[in-house]
Amino acid sequence: MKDRIQIGGGLGLSFGDIISIEIAPAIGYRVTPKLTTGVGFRYSYYKDNYFKYSTNLYGGQVFGRYLVFQGLFLEGDFEANNFEVVKVTDPLTGIYTIERDWIPSLLLGGGYSQQVGNGRSVFFISILYDVLQDQYSPYYRVPVIRAGFAIGL
Repeated sequence: MKDRIQIGGGLGLSFGDIISIEIAPAIGYRVTPKLTTGVGFRYSYYKDNYFKYSTNLYGGQVFGRYLVFQGLFLEGDFEANNFEVVKVTDPLTGIYTIERDWIPSLLLGGGYSQQVGNGRSVFFISILYDVLQDQYSPYYRVPVIRAGFAIGL
């Protein structure tokens, strides 16, 4: 069982009207040679250029990666992130409030992984898109690019 456990994490960048820079430690379990699932914690520095504010975001995730063909994989991540959300209370005057809230995201996409070392460790890069598109999501209308590693125990 120990040989199926992977520890690692990732880094993420997202650019546009919203900028997000993140670090995400994770632990995964290789269910089959092609399917890995896991959980992780996420911390991000988040900046919204439209409303001219920044915040610190934290949250958790559940993820799955399915190896399709020689390093190419499909990925799905469900996240719940807590951060300060700008909510416009009066569109005519531009008056807004800032409230800390939990926002869900469902990121779907794919990527490429490369085995390194003894074959139980991998480096990966993925491109994901939040299909829930909650207007307060840190991933609203922008692709999410992530890179990371997983080391087999």
